[in-house]
Amino acid sequence: MGAMTGFFKTRFAWATLTFLLVGGIAAILNFGAVKPEDFPVLSWTGWTIKDFLGSKERANIVFLGSSLMLVPLDGVDADYLNKRIDGSQHHHSVYIEDKIKEKAGLSLKTFTFALPGEMPSDAYLIVNNLLKGKNKPDMIVYGVGPRDFLDNMLPSPAATDPYRYLSRFGKIDHIADRVAPEFFPRLDYELGKLSYFWQNRANISQVADQFATSVVNSAVPLPEDGYPVTFDERRLLMPDFRPCEVPKGAAFFRPTTAAERTNFVDNLAEYKKRYATMKWDTYISQMRFFADALDVAKSQGIKAVVVAMPITDLNRQLLSDLSWDAYRKGVLAMAKRKGATVIDLSESKEFSRSDFGDTVHLHSGGGKKFFDVVVDRLSVNPDFIAAFPSETKIATKPSPASEPSKPASAAPSIAVDAKNGSSGDQKISQRGLPL
Repeated sequence: MGAMTGFFKTRFAWATLTFLLVGGIAAILNFGAVKPEDFPVLSWTGWTIKDFLGSKERANIVFLGSSLMLVPLDGVDADYLNKRIDGSQHHHSVYIEDKIKEKAGLSLKTFTFALPGEMPSDAYLIVNNLLKGKNKPDMIVYGVGPRDFLDNMLPSPAATDPYRYLSRFGKIDHIADRVAPEFFPRLDYELGKLSYFWQNRANISQVADQFATSVVNSAVPLPEDGYPVTFDERRLLMPDFRPCEVPKGAAFFRPTTAAERTNFVDNLAEYKKRYATMKWDTYISQMRFFADALDVAKSQGIKAVVVAMPITDLNRQLLSDLSWDAYRKGVLAMAKRKGATVIDLSESKEFSRSDFGDTVHLHSGGGKKFFDVVVDRLSVNPDFIAAFPSETKIATKPSPASEPSKPASAAPSIAVDAKNGSSGDQKISQRGLPL
């Protein structure tokens, strides 16, 4: 008893009690609080969330997946519309909307929630945290590939760029053991539950940064022609500063030609690292998140379509038969078990190396072929037609019309806007994020 009394007489005890008291007051006052969508930096994920939440029209179909879906979606639209597409701002598929209207007689709105590096854990957060209420779609179309479940380079589900943004929109207590399985990430999470300041340190830092920036800008106004360096110059000088940031006009998909379609990028070295061993913890964790995403969609009355994406034989050969079977059979069995419509193109002979821009990403020509196959199969599926409200059905199904004259499709490249002082093309890439 005396030792306990002596403890409360120490400076450490009083400092601890003071810290907890101040933290409690800060929690009551919501000190440093920001809205979930008030992002400090806009990445691919940030732009997509802002566009989704700010849209005045509800999407009937939401596309999910990694860049295996994102690249052909935007590349095909660039060719179809015959204009450059800013990937950070373009979040729907005009081509698929028109194709569904032609094939199925449905007038639908789409939204692209496919993101670079998106894992099933991220897809779960999208479905669980955002696809609800007035934003609830009628259907999700989720394109998956082996990397989504077998990535050796993923430290934990909490390490992705999408997770950092999506986790702001709901509690993660029920999945904490999966998103932070390692000791130090879990310790960080538990400390956040004990301390308001620790849990909200990023938000408090964001508010402080915004205040400091406004003071500095008032004292030293920017020149009329904007920042003294371009975004690309800043990235070159400080590559680790806000590595995932993507400003407007920095990543364009552009119409391509048949000749450019032959520009094949060999990215096998990257995937040798991603497939190096069968990391069962990652596989099991991501398969559970995949199942959870489908369960949440089903509970909310959202029809799910799972598409096993085609990849090249070059990429497939990097995987052991055990890894490939675990991925393919696991995805197909889980999707069917959860009541999803399955389109398995993982071993389809309809696609060859000439349809790809690298060993996994379909270029715009291959992407058009891919989406034609998907829409053709869905348009004759009664469950697909029944998933949408009656007002989406066109009274008289339009006859197929010839497409407007456009450049031949080819591998979608991303050109940096001239106003940013760059030339040539760059890949959609985030530091540490797979494509």
